[in-house]
Amino acid sequence: MPLSDIWWTLPRLSRAGEGRAVGVLSVWVWWDHFLEWSMHPRAVRPDGVLRFRLAHHWGRRLLLDDGTVVDRGDRVVELHFDNRGLMHSTRAIEWNPWTAMERMDADLDELARLIAAGRLRSVRALHGVTLFASPGPRLGFEVRPVRHNWNWSLQRYFLIGLLPIYHRDGWREFDRMRRDRWPAELWMSRPRLMDRRPLQAPA
Repeated sequence: MPLSDIWWTLPRLSRAGEGRAVGVLSVWVWWDHFLEWSMHPRAVRPDGVLRFRLAHHWGRRLLLDDGTVVDRGDRVVELHFDNRGLMHSTRAIEWNPWTAMERMDADLDELARLIAAGRLRSVRALHGVTLFASPGPRLGFEVRPVRHNWNWSLQRYFLIGLLPIYHRDGWREFDRMRRDRWPAELWMSRPRLMDRRPLQAPA
């Protein structure tokens, strides 16, 4: 068996779901809790999908599509999904993906209000890393691919391993993401956030 197959077989030595795991994936649960404890992300809204924290950009200098420059050390809003909140909301009978999009749209509106009120001063841009980047442009984000290297491979491994724990389709989504999905970065400049158009409902 190739080493890469062994790598992906390890999470399968687990029972997972409803935010819990027994077996190898219990390490994912522990690490997720540790990241939450160390980063202290805050909910954007009580009924929101996104959480955030203020951070600094320590990567290379970026030129965003609207001309905004994000330099090393610039302050950014780092976005994270509320995994447990999403898990509970997707269990509702009336849930659909558009519901999650509307809640994210409202979260972004609230972040814009916080910035306009001066509560998130000197923020240059919003930034997130996700496996679910395809809806990003509809919300106003620009999507940037990441390199295929060891650093991003480990982050991808961790993100895909969270799916059986929190995602409603669990192992099926794990297999799908393993086959054809790579993380991507989402960026939105402060001016674009402030001038963002309302989310348009699908036909």
